[in-house]
Amino acid sequence: MAPIELANQTVRVVIDPSNGCRVDALEIRDPNGGWHGVLRSGADGVGSFVMVPWTNRIKDASFGFDNQSHKLIPNHPDGTAIHGIGRDHAWVIGDRSPFSARFAFDSRLAEGLNFPFGFGAVMRVEISKSGLEIDLDLTNLGSVPMPGGVGHHPYFMRALWDQGDELKVKADVGGRYPCVDQIPIGAMVDDDVSGGLRAGGAIGNPGLDDVFGGFGGNAELVWDKSGVRCLMECSESLGHLVVFTPRDADGDPPPPMPWVCVEPMSMVNDGFNSDAGDDATGVRSLQPGETLATRMRLSFSMLAGFGSD
Repeated sequence: MAPIELANQTVRVVIDPSNGCRVDALEIRDPNGGWHGVLRSGADGVGSFVMVPWTNRIKDASFGFDNQSHKLIPNHPDGTAIHGIGRDHAWVIGDRSPFSARFAFDSRLAEGLNFPFGFGAVMRVEISKSGLEIDLDLTNLGSVPMPGGVGHHPYFMRALWDQGDELKVKADVGGRYPCVDQIPIGAMVDDDVSGGLRAGGAIGNPGLDDVFGGFGGNAELVWDKSGVRCLMECSESLGHLVVFTPRDADGDPPPPMPWVCVEPMSMVNDGFNSDAGDDATGVRSLQPGETLATRMRLSFSMLAGFGSD
């Protein structure tokens, strides 16, 4: 199945349904009229992928739910089950227009499923003059309750067309979870890192791989020299945020990778194993036929002429 391209005069997005419905490219027009990637793409890797029916890590690839224990297949070197399974399977195209497309995944039709419950996922992508909107829904297709969560994993480039960009990130988070190997070991704490995200400023090279709670749904990314602002607006159901700023292992001190991840998600890392309750973890106990609906909108501005006819 060939990738699907949606494009207008200012925004272009490419989605590959055969490879987990991943976003292969998200581009905007640069001042010279050419396309320039906001997300990582091409030989450098995927631009963004969906996380469904859980997000981030499940410790030891096992969890308990409704008085039953479930063992998954680890898919990360640390022995966890990571990022769900939606990215590992082909999706089908439901409908499309020049500016929108809908994709669906039915786990009951998939082989080698690494999850003990039957579920469906639907992703709808629509572009506008100023950006794009992605709806991502998870539905329990089984006959018993199931735990669930969804999220997005975008790789934002640190620099756009001006290599002097110093990417600034601002997000309305409530606190950060203390973690060991990205697994929370306690309730979130409002610390200096959380305050720094709320205040905004250059993301720098802090080596973060941290999950934040109390996410109010708004984050802002600014590429100062290129003169571009991206406003991320998320539905209330996406109440957690992971910020990932990995460092290249080479060099002294290690330089930053050319991208950072700002990942809105419905649930905390390892939420399936937490007894803190839905309000704290974001994990939804979905009844048969029940749907968890989410929305993420990315709007771009500040570029001269951006969004005009």
